Amino acid sequence: MMLLAVFAMAQEQTPPESPKPDPSILKEFTRTGTVSGITMSFVLVNDKTVEVLFSGPSKYSLRARARMGTLIYLQGTPEKDVNQVNMKFTMEQDGATVDGTTLNIKNFEGGAVTKGTRIDGLVQFDKKLDLSHPFRIKNAKTTVEFKLSQSALKLLGS
Repeated sequence: MMLLAVFAMAQEQTPPESPKPDPSILKEFTRTGTVSGITMSFVLVNDKTVEVLFSGPSKYSLRARARMGTLIYLQGTPEKDVNQVNMKFTMEQDGATVDGTTLNIKNFEGGAVTKGTRIDGLVQFDKKLDLSHPFRIKNAKTTVEFKLSQSALKLLGS
């Protein structure tokens, strides 16, 4: 009988609801650059930003990828038709360069993109960064520099 009472109490307790992610944290981890004439947002994916950017089972997979290396989410919408979008990226930090691997979400394969078509994708780098040091994401004619603020580092627990 005692076992049934404990079991009933355990069933009645609901786990605490996780706090809603705060979209304002994205500003700490987002930079803007122009890729093939398209203004794109570059977001450093980490435990905080993944909660705002993604949902469902993919969120857990992307969090794991971000923890194993460095993951950048890119998003943009061309204001005119673009014949060729270059999706090759490298990352530089402390004199070392690493090539990125692109992961398509929507229209991120490169090639032509029509005006008003949203582009979403990820670039994964197989190197974990020291986020207290600045780093750059480079594409043919674009360099986006990340130098995280003290408040961004504090959000990450660094």
